[in-house]
Amino acid sequence: MLRVVQWATGAVGRHAVRAVQAHPDLELVGAFVYSDAKAGRDVGEIAGLAPIGVTATNDPAEIVVLDADCVLYMAQGEMNPAGALDDICRLLAAGKNVISTAVTSLIYPASLDPAVAARLEEACAEGGTSFHATGIEPGWASEVLPLTMSALFERIDTLVVQELLDYSSYDSPGMMFDIMGFGRAPDAPVPLADPVLAGSVFRAPLLLVAEGLGATIDDFVYDRQVALADRAFDIKAGRVEAGTVSAQRFSATAVVGGRPALTVEHITRVGEGQAPDWPTGRGWKVTVEGSPSMVLEAKIAIHGEDENDQGCLGTAMHAVHAIAPVCAAAPGIRTFLDLPMIKGRHILSQR
Repeated sequence: MLRVVQWATGAVGRHAVRAVQAHPDLELVGAFVYSDAKAGRDVGEIAGLAPIGVTATNDPAEIVVLDADCVLYMAQGEMNPAGALDDICRLLAAGKNVISTAVTSLIYPASLDPAVAARLEEACAEGGTSFHATGIEPGWASEVLPLTMSALFERIDTLVVQELLDYSSYDSPGMMFDIMGFGRAPDAPVPLADPVLAGSVFRAPLLLVAEGLGATIDDFVYDRQVALADRAFDIKAGRVEAGTVSAQRFSATAVVGGRPALTVEHITRVGEGQAPDWPTGRGWKVTVEGSPSMVLEAKIAIHGEDENDQGCLGTAMHAVHAIAPVCAAAPGIRTFLDLPMIKGRHILSQR
């Protein structure tokens, strides 16, 4: 039985709490929360369960001293990546393996300043622990899917991974407005409009896939297009006024051998009818030109469920299912290239 701590109980973290609690090989032994309103409450109740006997705390020191094998770190780290790195390194050095969904670029730490990977490795060495970052996209669609498909190909000329989702039900004003720039003027100086900052999100999956395929990236090309609302309307995160961003299409492309070879593109809307000329869908699509040529589509919420909530569930489960292999791994940074295939044990319904 592996002892698990849940760090943060937002849209992804609540799903993780429920999954860990239901897993026969895992025991939830602690939970960290950010709000005073959640601190002191039973984390089962926070996650919509009956009480489970684990009280949430907003004191990181209490988590650090807990006897635990793994921490599921699910903070909104993109808003403070340096702070997330500090938290993660502290936990690793304290003897806890860490699986993070918080900072996309940590999926492949070599994509960042070498000092970041060095800090993580030092913390892992001090605590005898392993670090793994994951997600659903990036983290699964733009890494695991292409690498799994790659064994079928004689040659790949171009590979494009697209995420096509409607974020109108995603209840995170900070992420939606302050980071992504929805509901803002098209030239607002949000992080996603900055090619350096936005590019860093996609450099990680592109570099990871390139390493897995034995390729060397010459350069990166970034692009962002926006569409504007023709009327005001409300989404879960707040108000989108007329003339502000209601859809965006952003991508990063890795140039290999002088040609655009690997691309990750997100086509994201907040409501039906926005940017009607752009591709539509509910999920992820991998298009490969090569020998053979192939398109693989993964649709989510196929029965009309909330696609954002189901995406958050998928993100949580990818982390929960990684607990056992990460805890069994040798100390250090462990990416998808280092771990065995992450499988969903105990998920086949017995009904």
